[in-house]
Amino acid sequence: MGDRMKQAVIALLLAAAPAAASPKSEVLAATNSFMAALNRGDVAAAEAFTHPALTIQILRFPPEGGSRFQTLTRSQLFDNFRNAPPRKFDEGLVKTKLLITRDFAHVWAPYTLDIDGKRIHCGVDSFGWSKVDGQWRMTSFAWTADPKGCPPK
Repeated sequence: MGDRMKQAVIALLLAAAPAAASPKSEVLAATNSFMAALNRGDVAAAEAFTHPALTIQILRFPPEGGSRFQTLTRSQLFDNFRNAPPRKFDEGLVKTKLLITRDFAHVWAPYTLDIDGKRIHCGVDSFGWSKVDGQWRMTSFAWTADPKGCPPK
């Protein structure tokens, strides 16, 4: 086989090879998979997307006004899901925005939360992702929770 033929075969093989996923698509896929796992009640699958040192912050806006800041540990967050009564949990992300540099990414997404078909609250989810040992892991998770001004179901 001549050099020109070898180059043509190599070019065809490279063109036919599947493209490597972009960091953007990987982070969005991880975010969507994490949320899908929570929505279907698969706590172990959701937890698998997180780093053991995950930090969690919540800013709640009570109906009576003001705000209340809270932190949770990773185990507290997932124990809350494990210990919840049977329910239909449906948290939907809206207009996801992504910032990424190298192995560090941030996803910002307004959301609505419905439990058993009732709108509970809405707010913004904030997901921090870091690529650790070749895998995207959620390293920070924060959200606001506001029962007022949510879009209708």
